[in-house]
Amino acid sequence: MKKNIFLILFLLPFFTIAQTVVSGKIIDEQGNPVSFANVVFVNSTIGTYSDIDGKFSLYAEKRYREIEVSFVGFASKKIRLEQANTSNLVIILAEGEELSEVIVVAKPKKALSKKENPAYPILQGIWKNKNKNGIENTLSYQYKKHSITELGINNLDTVFLKRALQKDYDTIRKILSEKKYKEKFTVPMYLKEKIEFVYGNNELNKTRTDTYAERSQGVVQNGYGLERIGNAFDDFNIYENSYIILNRPFISPLSEFGYGVYHYVLNDSIIEENRKFYKVYFFPREDQDLALEGSFLVDSKSFIIKTIEMKTTPKTNVNLVRDLFFQKHFKIINDSVYLPYREINEGDFTVFSKDDSEKGMYIRRTTEFSDVLLNQPKDANFYDQIKEQTRRFQYEKDEDYWKKNELTSVNLLKTRALIQEIGNNKRIRRVSDVVDIIGSGYIPMGKHLQFGAFWQTLTTNDVEGLRIRTGFRTFNSTEDRFRSYFYGAYGTKDNDFKYGVSAKYLLLHKPRIVVGAAYQNDNLQLGGVIQHNDAQLNFVNPSNFMLSRGKNYYLTKNQRIQGVFSYNPHKNLELSLFGIYQNSRPAAPEHFSIAYQKTPTAEVLHQYSDFQSGFIFTYTPKRNVYGFGVEQRYGTKLYSTYSLKYTRGTQGVIKSQFDYDKVQLLVSRPTPIWKIGTLRSTLKAGKIFGAAPLTVLTPTPVNQAYTLTPEAFALLDYYDFITDTYVNGYFEHHFDGFIFNRIPFIKKAGLRSLAFARFAYGTLSDENRLANFSNIINYNAPERLYWEYGFGIENIGVGNFRFIRVDFVWRNDFNDVNGVRNPKFGIRVGILPTF
Repeated sequence: MKKNIFLILFLLPFFTIAQTVVSGKIIDEQGNPVSFANVVFVNSTIGTYSDIDGKFSLYAEKRYREIEVSFVGFASKKIRLEQANTSNLVIILAEGEELSEVIVVAKPKKALSKKENPAYPILQGIWKNKNKNGIENTLSYQYKKHSITELGINNLDTVFLKRALQKDYDTIRKILSEKKYKEKFTVPMYLKEKIEFVYGNNELNKTRTDTYAERSQGVVQNGYGLERIGNAFDDFNIYENSYIILNRPFISPLSEFGYGVYHYVLNDSIIEENRKFYKVYFFPREDQDLALEGSFLVDSKSFIIKTIEMKTTPKTNVNLVRDLFFQKHFKIINDSVYLPYREINEGDFTVFSKDDSEKGMYIRRTTEFSDVLLNQPKDANFYDQIKEQTRRFQYEKDEDYWKKNELTSVNLLKTRALIQEIGNNKRIRRVSDVVDIIGSGYIPMGKHLQFGAFWQTLTTNDVEGLRIRTGFRTFNSTEDRFRSYFYGAYGTKDNDFKYGVSAKYLLLHKPRIVVGAAYQNDNLQLGGVIQHNDAQLNFVNPSNFMLSRGKNYYLTKNQRIQGVFSYNPHKNLELSLFGIYQNSRPAAPEHFSIAYQKTPTAEVLHQYSDFQSGFIFTYTPKRNVYGFGVEQRYGTKLYSTYSLKYTRGTQGVIKSQFDYDKVQLLVSRPTPIWKIGTLRSTLKAGKIFGAAPLTVLTPTPVNQAYTLTPEAFALLDYYDFITDTYVNGYFEHHFDGFIFNRIPFIKKAGLRSLAFARFAYGTLSDENRLANFSNIINYNAPERLYWEYGFGIENIGVGNFRFIRVDFVWRNDFNDVNGVRNPKFGIRVGILPTF
């Protein structure tokens, strides 16, 4: 034992001599620490980088005589190590010569660990300080926001333009040449300019935005499709963990979870305005994921982002999109306050492929911020006096105003001239018209009338056979204060004509008040929807499909008169009052019965009348609502819905035969979940007080078609379940490629996966069981929870056009009491035009 101890003590100095330990600090010529400088042993792969204070420590198992220190922007420096253990070194780096060539930073082939990557401490600094920085650290703020949105068609070749412009081609060729890129031309079709003033008080936690001036020009003024594209981009905070873009959750490169999604490369340090900035590049680890690539400049002291540029990759799994680009610039006031300075958002949209040669539509939005005033709060009531726009041309200004307020960074003169020259060209406008027809489903017929919706023209059911429908609506522009609809339908089997007519009028802009009325005489499938929105005056009939399973005789012949009064105190808040009188009977009495037994007379009614009135209270926070006509439009933005509906049935009004009360609730919420997609959840609940007929009870909603219908059960038959008290839940998680993007052979196909589950629970009171009876259907309630669940594959298609979705559905067991045994498994197909 003594010999072993002696041997260890004898050899220990030799082991120590074989090791190298060095530590110290790296500074520049002004004495400032150089953070994240590379430190390596010469002729080895062993290295490290300096921390935020310029300090470093390096260790090796063998003896090295020299280290090399380098960082972009400085001359490299070698240090001789005279001893195996060297500490407290102070290494001064001198600025090197600037590189004349452009440095291209490529996506790393291998992911670095957090300890290996010098960009990781910078990210930690951003995460730690993001809630400490920003305009919210001031007492109050106000600034001017000037935005310009341009929309048009790109990648047009000379052959197309000569055919489209014909004799006008030579006239505008000089203007057009400035919109030329790689032998392709860009033709603007619409331009919108807007000036707003934003006021904020952080003590009161209130903001106010006033529109002061607005003007627009181009063919989209009477269109619909380009306007939707123009509302595609919502503002987002770059420090959030995810950005909602085109209704899809993109993982932020500044996210606290971003290191598992992105590669980060620290590339450079820059001195600007007496501040030192680090330039960091980022790349998605999986190109198909909803992530962006680009770079940002971050202050080395406060970790405030000065500039960030990001774009999608050519493989980003988003439909109809060839490219998205975002650029945001900020002005740093001090170490805790920064202000927005300039933003540029661009989108390039195509139908069939992402190929650079394909014609597409583009949107470009430039926003500049100026006239900033900090820490001068206004009276508290000022922030509550919101000025809402109620008319399209409410903020028009003369040309002198626009000349005084023009943006110097954007040349609009020639763009406006080009729009003026080609805006009325029929061939150019035809592109916009086609998008309008596809988006709305209506085909123009003259100046004031449109035919549609064309996708409802041909359907079928067992009562009517082939159902042929034609419809029209009045239409001058999207801002019409008055709109009316008419449709007529004929069944080849029942040889009966059905029709409906409705009209609504915008009575007041502020507060927004709409009145409307409708009359309908048609066969309706009341078992397809559990909660009707009686304020919309639409004529959607869920019984009409071309392909379906089982029999569908369960239609109600309904004559319905309806009146509606809607009041909007806020664009996301609506209160609607309605009154409905309807007369109902079965459309096929030999196959379906709605019989009701009156008490105490025991009279059996096979046809009856019902008068109901009530209100619907709907709240949709964060929903993007725009437009000033009787029918507003909605942008692509995730939002929640909360709805309360109360219905009162009153006996004796126009021979109405029923007294009852009905309360219904709806809660719907989309929830982006980090990088694994979006969960869409909906809960519906309701209760009826008193005895009510089948037309008022709440059958569990069913879809017997082979196509997809939201919030309906695919493996039930109509009227399998009937309730007067119910709770239904619908859950659908879209993984947005999170799973398939990681499977080598599947990810090339661009498919996306989803999982879903839906349940129905309800009861039916003895009072309603006794009052409603039929020898055709049984009044059975899902007192034992009924489930349907499964998975789906979406984004099926070709190129950039991928709207097909296929669902695989299973169910649990239940006592089927209405006819043929239901299938336990089904496949459903849908076409869902989404990004």
